[in-house]
Amino acid sequence: MDISRAPTSPDADVAIYLHAELLPNIRQITLYASLPPRSTFDGVRPEIELSESRKAVTVSLTEPYQHVVETIKLPARVSGAARGALKRCSTPLAASKSTENNHDFSFRMPIDIDGEGSTPRDELIDEYIPWTAADMSPTTRIRCRMCGTAFLNDSNRDYTPGEYNQTTLTGWVWKDLPSGNWAEMMDFWHCHKPDPHKDNSDSETTAALRIEETNAQVKGYGTSSRVEATPGSILIDVATFLLAEADCVGLRKGSENEAKLTTKTSEARTLTCESCNAIIGMEDPATNGWRLLKAIVSLSTAKSWESEEDKWESHPTEMIIAAQLLELIERESARRFVVHRGQKSGLLLWVFNPDLRYSNSSSGHSINAQQAMKVFFQETSDVNTLLDRDLGKPSPLSVEEVELPSMIFEVLENALRGSNQMLPLSARRFNEWQVGLLNRFNRKDLSRI
Repeated sequence: MDISRAPTSPDADVAIYLHAELLPNIRQITLYASLPPRSTFDGVRPEIELSESRKAVTVSLTEPYQHVVETIKLPARVSGAARGALKRCSTPLAASKSTENNHDFSFRMPIDIDGEGSTPRDELIDEYIPWTAADMSPTTRIRCRMCGTAFLNDSNRDYTPGEYNQTTLTGWVWKDLPSGNWAEMMDFWHCHKPDPHKDNSDSETTAALRIEETNAQVKGYGTSSRVEATPGSILIDVATFLLAEADCVGLRKGSENEAKLTTKTSEARTLTCESCNAIIGMEDPATNGWRLLKAIVSLSTAKSWESEEDKWESHPTEMIIAAQLLELIERESARRFVVHRGQKSGLLLWVFNPDLRYSNSSSGHSINAQQAMKVFFQETSDVNTLLDRDLGKPSPLSVEEVELPSMIFEVLENALRGSNQMLPLSARRFNEWQVGLLNRFNRKDLSRI
């Protein structure tokens, strides 16, 4: 809901727009109440009433707009002291802003620090990744989100239709790929592993080295070990599915003359849907496999090969992007990112709060509290100036590079700009940064699509 575009006609409907954010560090909730840009609202102040449970607020206007009422659920339970504090607020706080064309009011309410679930902790591990191996079954299938074309070659699977049961069926094997820190840890191990004991004989040293090398190969940390796509197995990371080419159908490689997706190590040809030409993924020469983008596909949830109810699910693209950023935050301890699509221009992002709880009264959102990332962003006309600093020249920013396919980059940009317009006018900017929200995936949130 863009409150800056609210109707200005005297006969237009009057509505209050509410937005609340949890500030866990100072144990308060900031509540914004925004009125449409009408001069007749001069002198009109919102009145706030707290529910009995202290988990929701109702905001109404004084005369002559006493019929205008809006209610939202708060992102956390507030304390009993908030009720008295709101009654004493005859005027908005000093942080409130009111301009000639807009009326924004803000109020602070202390949260109930003793209430169960009132102060959700910043939890990044595992809960933010859509579609992990634990969500899959041997009969899970992948198809194009746009047109429904199937991408898994079921003829490669060893099963007999009509004879399905969990104990004998050989279906798809789903495995989670290790953390992005895995390769770095392996390099560290091989550079710093302990030398054989000096007192050992040559034969003992040789035997010990053989045992160590055997263990390394079996356990996957040997010098020759690497992730490789194998038929029958589907490997899962934060944003993609990695498959063997033999297990894929309904896809075609981009021609040599077509645009390629550039990665840090190579140029990989894109994979497009044979039916609708949507870009579904890319080749991965390093693993001899094909990567399918989670943001472009949907998955079945059927528990058998011949299920009568064939349900399919997908996740919003912005949640996939948010998961990528959260994984980088966890792995690299980075909060600033240069995001681009292989072109000179892009976006500079600053993840100000990776775990924000908020609620608002816009029509496109649930009445329940939402989980998101608060992201400050600005356009950059030359990403190389931020990434390729001169040797020895200090950089004012420590940034990580994130390259996205063009269509996913556009979704990210639209999500940030759309959420910026959803915020109250006084909360849309922070110095030279624009402020946006990226909704996060939450495994406990059953409202996801």
